[in-house]
Amino acid sequence: MAGRGELTVEIVAPDRVLWSGTAAGVSVPAAEGDMGLLPGHESVLSLLRAGTVRVRATGGGAAEEFAVESGFVSFDDDSVTVVVDAEG
Repeated sequence: MAGRGELTVEIVAPDRVLWSGTAAGVSVPAAEGDMGLLPGHESVLSLLRAGTVRVRATGGGAAEEFAVESGFVSFDDDSVTVVVDAEG
């Protein structure tokens, strides 16, 4: 479980886990527009469009970026799961 002020994040493709760990924030290319997720955000389930998923590291480290074609994001109780159908 993530510590206070952190998200537990997992980014998965059909054949492997692309990234797993804790983060300060995540931004995703949601179908309705870009969406930023921070600790305490309300629960959400959204389809993804082509774009870039960005995971902002805790402690101000460099962000990880993943180009995606489609998929969905699920956010609940400071836990983010990004499922991508195809990487860009």
